[in-house]
Amino acid sequence: MIRFLYLHLSYRLLLGFIFGASITLDLAASQLYRYKTASGETVLSRTIPPELVGNGYEVLNEKGRVIQNVAPALTPEQIVERDAALERQRELEQERALQSKKDAELKQLYSHPDDAVRIMERKGNDILNVIQARLGKIEFARKNIVELEQQAAALQRKGRAVPSRFEDQVTALKKDIDNAKADIAERDVNFDELLDEFSSIVSRLELILNKKSIRYESVREKLIQIKQNVKIDN
Repeated sequence: MIRFLYLHLSYRLLLGFIFGASITLDLAASQLYRYKTASGETVLSRTIPPELVGNGYEVLNEKGRVIQNVAPALTPEQIVERDAALERQRELEQERALQSKKDAELKQLYSHPDDAVRIMERKGNDILNVIQARLGKIEFARKNIVELEQQAAALQRKGRAVPSRFEDQVTALKKDIDNAKADIAERDVNFDELLDEFSSIVSRLELILNKKSIRYESVREKLIQIKQNVKIDN
């Protein structure tokens, strides 16, 4: 009995396979291919020459309706253009994702553009204060150099030898001046970078928060004016 059922099931599966295969063959046989020859003539046929497949073609059903449109194969130049376009698209998507991340971070840091202006004002004043301190150090060092040179000249007028410590002190003071000047130059660059950075930040916040800064222009002009009033004597 079991063997009979097994044979019966196998027979039905075999019939189903044969029936399905015959339907597939019938469907394939009923399809038509419409393509153009090398001379540009349009042909409708059950088959398509392999050498013309790359030119593109249409597949029609038994009713003459287009069921598939196969585009022509791309030329090497078109492939290069396509790949370049895909690369540009990928880069644009990466830029949008990065900008979205930056915008989210800005929203977490600032609820209003003037919040960023306050940070800019504080950092700008910090830089200017350091510059002022370095200028004070330069002035102090130069004053000490003058005093040491005057003391050395007085000793020479009396016919006495100038101690070597005088020269060592002058050398150290001149080094302090050079270091202070280098620090001032670096802070000067930092100041300009700060203004550029917060110009972008405030502009972006105004856009993504739809709020206008009230203090940005006045604070920026004030910082620039203070810096211009700082006399950096080389």
